[in-house]
Formats: sequence, structure tokens, C-alpha cells
Amino acid sequence: MKTLLTLLTCTFALSLTALADAPINDTCPVKGKPIRLIFRTKTKDGVVAFCCQDCKDSFEKSPTKYSVKKK
Repeated sequence: MKTLLTLLTCTFALSLTALADAPINDTCPVKGKPIRLIFRTKTKDGVVAFCCQDCKDSFEKSPTKYSVKKK
């Protein structure tokens, strides 16, 4: 029983961590393509994800140039 409870607690904690870093957008704010979770950055509004490294770099250079469509 202790093992099961420990396993459930760890699973719950990992789930909360994953949800905390969930992106606020579904499409890349630069190109409008579907996002890939490995390309993301934190902003004051939350985590923003991109379709590629080039888009991430462009956004980080001038974030006010792009509008992020929230989910």
C-alpha cells in the first residue's frame, strides 16, 4: 500500500510540473504553423511555443512584433 501511495504521489507531482510549463498557444506566433514543444520561451503571459528555433529566436529579439493567439 505504501508503494502504491508513493507512486501515485510522484505521478501527481510530475503531472502538475508538466502542466505548469504548458504553452499558452497552439500555433507559432511567427509562421502560424503547429507548435513543437521543444521550442519554447517564458513570457510574462506564460510559456510560448514555436514551430522551430528560427521562430523562437525571432520572437525573443522583438516579442512585441508578434501577437500570440492564446488557446
